[in-house]
Amino acid sequence: MPTGLVIPGVLQLSLHAAVDLALRTNLGYIDSEQDHQRSRAARIRALSTLLPQIGVESTEDYRNLVMDALGTEKLGVPHVVQGYNYQAAHATLQQQVVDFQALHEVKAASKEMEASAASMADARNIVVLASVSSYLLVAASQTRLETARAQFETAKTIESILSSRVVHDLSPQIDEIRAHVAMRSAELRVTLATTTLEKDKLALTRIIGLPIEQEFTLTDGLRFLETPSADQAELLSKASEKRQDLRAARARLDAAEQSVKAERAQRLPKVEILANGGETGITYGHPYRDYDVEGRISVPIFTGRRIEADVLDAKATADRRRAEFADTRARAVFDVRTALLDLTAASKSVEVSLENQALAVEGLRQAKDRFDVGVSNAADLIQAQQSVSEAEDNRIASIYAHQVAKLMLIRATGTAEQDYVSYLGVH
Repeated sequence: MPTGLVIPGVLQLSLHAAVDLALRTNLGYIDSEQDHQRSRAARIRALSTLLPQIGVESTEDYRNLVMDALGTEKLGVPHVVQGYNYQAAHATLQQQVVDFQALHEVKAASKEMEASAASMADARNIVVLASVSSYLLVAASQTRLETARAQFETAKTIESILSSRVVHDLSPQIDEIRAHVAMRSAELRVTLATTTLEKDKLALTRIIGLPIEQEFTLTDGLRFLETPSADQAELLSKASEKRQDLRAARARLDAAEQSVKAERAQRLPKVEILANGGETGITYGHPYRDYDVEGRISVPIFTGRRIEADVLDAKATADRRRAEFADTRARAVFDVRTALLDLTAASKSVEVSLENQALAVEGLRQAKDRFDVGVSNAADLIQAQQSVSEAEDNRIASIYAHQVAKLMLIRATGTAEQDYVSYLGVH
């Protein structure tokens, strides 16, 4: 949900700012907040049935009385008492003294509110995951564009050198053709990298709620940082404690079990007190005090198996919630183990890509030296330059994959919002 005005110039956007903005404006999180408000309202509504219901009322009554309706036609009294009026002002009280069904419904509503609060916290983690991963993607695209531009400049330099050598009959024309093809390919990579960056930036503005027209650049780049050490058992324990979707599933199960108890409590007696007190008279200036206090006990005897049906329905919901909780708990273990495997593979990929990049740069240096002394031809030089380009692309991709793997790990443990700074090395 984009908010605010477009800031003139280029906005310097940090990762912290992007996450904070997403948590304020992301539609998914706003929907989760509204769901939590509705669950609070449901709990208040359920609680109100256990609290006293107090009110005041004032009436002005004008009527006639048909005496024959009272069986007085043989008593010699008038058939109709002509119009008369009276005024009354009363305070009323209604209190459920014993209502086990309402008590369990309040407990169920409290658990539902707890579940919605956990779901809202989980939604925050999801928004952090989405905004940070989108930010990292833009950072990777930004780095890839800078690298593509540098490679294009290098390709132009090589093409210029070989063109000059062809003019002076120092190299065959095929070398110039190869260099020109390599230069045009590098130019195409710049165009594609520019397009990809702009599209990724548009996607980021949608996620974090920036105006779509806002120009911005990132202040936090893509960087490699080793993962903080933690064994699998520790991470699984943290997931069991911190994952908000697990807490929400547990609270929904508790709410469903309280609902079963509430339906069963329909068979129990209910005790209610009703009181009414005030003044009645021809006018408010000449009143007579009156009051009425009533105690009521109600016990269901036969309900046509309606209560049995309500209990069966509530038990079915509880069984479903129990299965959902077990599935969520298993999914938490699956997510942590999968994230660890992905992180191990990503770490190895970064190690290999960094080594390959260093070797490719050294290979380019040697190819230039060999070409300058006439030991090798231009094809070796162009191929070495292309190897550097591929190695640089692999380095960027592997570092991005490593950052995303760390992000998925802290999402699996339920600590994305708390740990993304330390895991991603944000200053």
